[in-house]
Amino acid sequence: MSQAADNFSHLPVSRPYRSHKIRACDACRKRKVRCDVESIGNNCQICREQGKTCQYSVEQKPSRVRRLPPSDPSLGERQNNTPGLKRSHALIHDSGSLNTPDPATQSWESSRMPRHGLANDDPRSSDKGRHSLHIVGPAVSSDAHVLEQYMSPGSPEGRTSDNPYSVYFSDPSKPILYKKVPRGRVGLSINDNAGVKQREIFEQILYPNASQIRELYLTKIHPAFPILDENLLKDSSANQSRGSAALLCDVYASSLVYWNKAPISAGRSRPDQRYAWNLAVQALADDFLGPDLSTLQAAIVELNGRPVYSIIGNVVNNGRAVALSYSLGVNRNPSQWIISPCEKALRTRLWWGVLIHDRCSKHYDVPIPSVEMLIPSGSVSVEHRRSSESFIALCHLSEILGQALPLIYDLEGQTQKDTSKFIRRIEADLDKWEDALPDYLSSTSPNASISGSSSLRLCFLSLKMLICRISLHNVSQQGSTEAIEAYRFRQVESRCAAQAIVDFITSLKTFQLAEFWLPYTAYYLTSTITLLLRFAVETTEDSVAETCVSRVKMFTSWLRHAREVDDWDLAEDCLNNCEGIIARMTDNGRPHQKAVPETPPANFFEAEPPNDWLDATLPVYYGPMDGSGQIRDLWDMFGFDEQFPV
Repeated sequence: MSQAADNFSHLPVSRPYRSHKIRACDACRKRKVRCDVESIGNNCQICREQGKTCQYSVEQKPSRVRRLPPSDPSLGERQNNTPGLKRSHALIHDSGSLNTPDPATQSWESSRMPRHGLANDDPRSSDKGRHSLHIVGPAVSSDAHVLEQYMSPGSPEGRTSDNPYSVYFSDPSKPILYKKVPRGRVGLSINDNAGVKQREIFEQILYPNASQIRELYLTKIHPAFPILDENLLKDSSANQSRGSAALLCDVYASSLVYWNKAPISAGRSRPDQRYAWNLAVQALADDFLGPDLSTLQAAIVELNGRPVYSIIGNVVNNGRAVALSYSLGVNRNPSQWIISPCEKALRTRLWWGVLIHDRCSKHYDVPIPSVEMLIPSGSVSVEHRRSSESFIALCHLSEILGQALPLIYDLEGQTQKDTSKFIRRIEADLDKWEDALPDYLSSTSPNASISGSSSLRLCFLSLKMLICRISLHNVSQQGSTEAIEAYRFRQVESRCAAQAIVDFITSLKTFQLAEFWLPYTAYYLTSTITLLLRFAVETTEDSVAETCVSRVKMFTSWLRHAREVDDWDLAEDCLNNCEGIIARMTDNGRPHQKAVPETPPANFFEAEPPNDWLDATLPVYYGPMDGSGQIRDLWDMFGFDEQFPV
């Protein structure tokens, strides 16, 4: 028998409940959870799950330091002569004219450019990173680069100042420099434990399945949107670091949407998602008081989160993520920087994660990531690799979207000729993008599930529908009679694009609904329904109106089934947004009329366009879809007795 067993031979077999004679291990005491030991001498259940060994440290009360009154003249001298009480304020020490982090010390323990430009384990870091690095703008970067080369590596006597610049790329034509700035607002304390309290609450709620929840994120979300390093979620020691606390909160909250599809759901109900997201939002808000690259990762994970409980909150979070990206220089190409390859890949992935959520950003030179950047070292499954390829295809599709957005948000007004050229160019790029897709991403396979492929397909179809709507609006601005035929052609084209989305969504299977989906794809579904209803109102052909209405009825019925049977939150978001519109159109408080409106005049294009450019495509005497007396009651006109349940 071993010596350890002999030492515990006189103790009970297991640790009794609420035992004060047999103390809990350090890990359980820190987390304030029960230390469940099956037999004395073995590790507890929590330490076994985390691959640790139970530690029992001897507690020592810290010695109390007598504080001297401010009037004591020897106060400054005593503090200066006491190394243990001296606080270092120099976070980045000069080691030469080029103040750059050592690539050899770069590790992904915190998976980010550290708060003060150095790795967490770098001996030059101190004071918990009270300073951060802000990229120097291109207008003055060359000036700062020249001055930095003439700065003395040492500091003058009696001064504590150091080199304020860190050079990451020394090319004279476009140098990359960072300047040391306070990490937070002066006078406002920075919470160095941001997210730690919320993370502990998450782990107590999810106990003992916290590790399985992290694995669920790696299986369902990460392959299709790989902005994190897998080691962060697999390494239990890295999970306890301060930099990843807020990030882990968002990972836990994001994974709950797949709770019912995971084995851990057997016998346990899903935790309250709204409460979980409130915890994650609070953790991220605290982390934004002193943001760094880890904060940006948490913000992107939160933008991917489902279900969406606050549209305004997501908009604000998206704006903060874009601003922080520019502040940290994530929008710049890091391929030639003096940093580790791991951080280069991380910065590239992060920028494209930001750009997918906000394509209005224009100033960047980061290339689209390669498969090698997205897939960690080691073998991965075929499905994982294909999901990573779907992320790359989404990056290319986002670039095409960037060409279309100026046509929508054009406030100055381009000529119709220029708009037509842009539209033809975008349509050609979309065709090239679709032709370049591999077979497993270009169509829905009934046998294999590639996480992110269905969401990618819906984004593509929605972009095609958007281009059709832009073309429809462009034609409606023409004042000639010949434009009527072109307008009717664009109507048919837009209607077919909307019906293609309906056909695609209703063809999905249950396992495809459980894949990764971007949260705002729900609004693509809502836009499809409203566009079909609009064409039903606008057309003068009863057959077209009947087809549009029947498509809407079938689509909403399918969405209700997906919400109730398959627990698809995107269906619920879509129905919440459009059921009120449908109910208002079917019962608008008017006597039912079966009269068909007269043929619109030929010069209806010359009418004053409404404020909304979408409403500009409607004949002027129909009015917007607000329940006015000029709108036809579609369901009554076509003899549909069935009403939409609300």
